[in-house]
Amino acid sequence: MDFRKAILMGAVAIGIIGAAGAGGVFLAGRQNATVVRRAESSQVAQTESSAATQSDSAGTENYVKDTFDGSVTFEGVKYEVNTAIDTVLFLGIDSSDQSREGIGIDEGGRSDTIILFVIDNENEVITPLEINRDTMVNVDIYDNDGNYLAQGLQHLTMQYSYGNTPSKAGNLTKEKVSDLLCRTRIDSVISLTMEGIEPMVDSIGGVTLQLQTDETEIDPSYTKGAIVHLDGAAAFDFVHTRDIETRGSNESRMSRQTQFMLAFFQTIKGSGESIIETMEEAGGEYLYEDIDADTMQHFTEYDKAGEVLTLPGESVEGKLHDEFYVDENKLTELVMQLFYKKA
Repeated sequence: MDFRKAILMGAVAIGIIGAAGAGGVFLAGRQNATVVRRAESSQVAQTESSAATQSDSAGTENYVKDTFDGSVTFEGVKYEVNTAIDTVLFLGIDSSDQSREGIGIDEGGRSDTIILFVIDNENEVITPLEINRDTMVNVDIYDNDGNYLAQGLQHLTMQYSYGNTPSKAGNLTKEKVSDLLCRTRIDSVISLTMEGIEPMVDSIGGVTLQLQTDETEIDPSYTKGAIVHLDGAAAFDFVHTRDIETRGSNESRMSRQTQFMLAFFQTIKGSGESIIETMEEAGGEYLYEDIDADTMQHFTEYDKAGEVLTLPGESVEGKLHDEFYVDENKLTELVMQLFYKKA
């Protein structure tokens, strides 16, 4: 099987749900010395670094990384990197226009869905980690020619907008997500723009799912427990719709996206190469991928974990939009759980 085709089997659902609406806000004027502003409820104990260690750049003071062997000490316990883990970042982009000609430096496409797939090669299981697009981080700001200008406190979704090609934009976001997750290595990145949703869903005959939540604000028939069939246009509305005037609307949209993702996996499971070829043709230029062949193959072979993980933290009402701040201690615990093992 062609590996480009193979990745679509496991990845296209995330790319599709990733085209999740325009949003975000330019906040470059709000400078901050830290990479990530943490939830105010976090209580972090200060840990002194020796000459052989340094505090991680994500700002977690009770998380210390050994600069020699890559091991870390968290709350007095030493951990080492779990080498059986690979990571793939999926981005859903609200615009396919990367020309950046005649537009403001913050007006490129945004990654309105950000999901990291954690691939456990030992147990052959893939676990999705949803990363809130509203997470507040110090975004690296570039001009339209790709020259670095400064950092500004913005929603994570905005990092993608400062890349003048899909490759540059994807890698900028990959680096920022790595910062957020205690500098965890991210191996690969795949993105799909919103223009690819409708043709790709229609190319497989639509997706049927049973609603886990009440979504009657989108359609009166979308009651909790209802079984619905979504064609391309309906799928776009289902994963895209968000009332930006309502607090927490991004979290409810993320829930819908997860429901759709799981249903999409079920739809294409065991369908063979022909349907993959159909989806690839439908996706066309809307799909960007930077991933090795072995990792691609895992998406067609491994089981998907039943649990979908999310970043721990809290959303607060910002001046213009919701802002999400991670809980430092809980996030570091999650990083240890997913990417490390006790030494």
